[in-house]
Amino acid sequence: MKLNDELDDSLKSKRRKAQEETELLNKLRDETEFEKNDHMALVIAALTTILPVVIIVLLAYYFISMLFFG
Repeated sequence: MKLNDELDDSLKSKRRKAQEETELLNKLRDETEFEKNDHMALVIAALTTILPVVIIVLLAYYFISMLFFG
């Protein structure tokens, strides 16, 4: 039976595989229950990830513009 399963997997189109993965992810997302403060934790985690990168890019832009335009 394992050979039959492998054959079925290899014959499926990439589009069908992607569609099945999307359906599975949507199902898992719908089943996920967040606790009370999970949304705030996600926001804080996103800010601590994105904010340092934004600050570094802005500082680089500032110092390069100061170098050229004094």
